[in-house]
Amino acid sequence: MAPPTAAPGDRGPREVADRLAIYELYARYAQAADLADGAAYADCFTEDGWTDISSFGHTAESFRGRGLDVLDETGKVRGRARLRTIATKAPGAPHYHHLTVNAVVTSYEGDRATGSAYFVVLAPDGRVHQFGRYEDVIVRDTDGQWRFAERRDLAAFNSGTTLPRG
Repeated sequence: MAPPTAAPGDRGPREVADRLAIYELYARYAQAADLADGAAYADCFTEDGWTDISSFGHTAESFRGRGLDVLDETGKVRGRARLRTIATKAPGAPHYHHLTVNAVVTSYEGDRATGSAYFVVLAPDGRVHQFGRYEDVIVRDTDGQWRFAERRDLAAFNSGTTLPRG
């Protein structure tokens, strides 16, 4: 069970500002992914941050087969350089639209928070391409910006396939 969270009226100005910055981080992440802006996408993470995309069925081997050496053997993309690579699309690649909804800060303690949100990814033709949930560890980085330190993509649906819950 999550630790008790202060009611909105009981939060101080710093916590309110931090929570707003965290919600904006969720939006910046989705926009960077939509724009295939690898630098902005990578900047949503700490220098050693990672995202786990294994729930989509991706493997290091399948990515290497596409010429991308970005996934480790556990299905994680680690570090800004690899995160930048995974988010940068080749010219002419289809553009998807990422919707992040029902984002909530599940715990907050000064410079560290956890969060959760649902995601829906729309294909260029408007059909649902993917959906699932993010589970995140978010930290105030050395420059004062909030960034993802750990992100787990828990996919429930991927291109017409309902995925097993992990």
